[in-house]
Amino acid sequence: MPKRHDYLVGLDLGSHCTRCFVALEEQARLRFISHGSAPSAGWNRGVIADQDPVLHSVEKAIQMAEENGGMLIEAAVVGIGGPHLASNVSHTYLNLPAGENEIRQDHIDVIVKDAGHGAVSDDRTVVQLIPLEFAVDRQPGLRNPLGMAGQRLDAHVQVISALAQAHNNIRAVVNRAGLVVQETLFEPFASAYAVLEEQEREMGVAVVDMGAGSLDVVAYLENQLRVASSIPVGGEHFVNDVASILLTSSTESRRLIEQYGCVLADQTPENVMIEVPAVSDGSSRSESRRLLNEVLQARAEEAFGLVRQELRRAGVEGRLIAGAVLTGALACMAGSCDVAEKVLDAATRIGLPPRLEYMPDELDDPSWATAVGLALYAQRLRLHRQRRRDRVTEWLKTILE
Repeated sequence: MPKRHDYLVGLDLGSHCTRCFVALEEQARLRFISHGSAPSAGWNRGVIADQDPVLHSVEKAIQMAEENGGMLIEAAVVGIGGPHLASNVSHTYLNLPAGENEIRQDHIDVIVKDAGHGAVSDDRTVVQLIPLEFAVDRQPGLRNPLGMAGQRLDAHVQVISALAQAHNNIRAVVNRAGLVVQETLFEPFASAYAVLEEQEREMGVAVVDMGAGSLDVVAYLENQLRVASSIPVGGEHFVNDVASILLTSSTESRRLIEQYGCVLADQTPENVMIEVPAVSDGSSRSESRRLLNEVLQARAEEAFGLVRQELRRAGVEGRLIAGAVLTGALACMAGSCDVAEKVLDAATRIGLPPRLEYMPDELDDPSWATAVGLALYAQRLRLHRQRRRDRVTEWLKTILE
């Protein structure tokens, strides 16, 4: 059995489902170990409203993954999303100390960290700091200034932040489940880590993570993160729309969407009927399936219209040559790609996680993209920490010689 600390764990806390993905690194490659999932409750508009049902879901998903893999999970990279997430670009600079004229890694680390200071209000906390561009002695357009000669280092950094209370509650629930939170990550960033190729980031691409509570969006152009935002429209809004129009319960609304839903109403013949259960007396009545899909299409067009507004606001609308990629459980709804292509005016595909060795076919699904991406990011964290330890070891050797 491999050592406990060798496991790479991604924990996707969705408002409808908790997913846990476990992998193991072997010779710089990942191998699937285990997974677990459990229905979730206790969320409201992307934040935890009741910790106990969320905790129960996390514990169940973790337990399932541990039993399937025959091991103990102690730490995880945790996904975070929802409308309380926000981003902005922060600029800061650093004048090198007297006698120093070469940019070192510690200079870069300091300036990126400083970009988060003052970039968010007191009620928010920084989730991620993503360098966009550097300048050395006011020479802009640099992606990696390491080793360059100069006296001043400037940085533009994308600062992704969350409501501090919401972020703390998520960490608290995971800790109560007995896990250490290695890092929190904006969920579409993790999805993008799993489903995108480097060339797509360079050409321009958007990833839309379609969850139950929100549509979380990231967009890349010239290999830079240009958009990181959350739109307060998700799968539950589709469910509520259907429930209110067809006068049925949320449970039945969700079942009708899963069985008969399509966001392209024109593809549904007008004479096809479906049985819709009433809310109170247990009776049912016939309703047009096309009406169901007209409701879904209207909400889908609105949702992707809001995504397009975000892309326009960031100045990348019409510039994403690689198009859009849909992830999340809602991406599986029939016709989603077609509506997205029409509204966004961009080629669109479903984002599936990479096929790791021994990974079961059931995970070949866009709803697992975030969890797999979180595990991939855990591998990146381990590599960075090893490099940092190596730098410290080399420094100690120089002063002890």
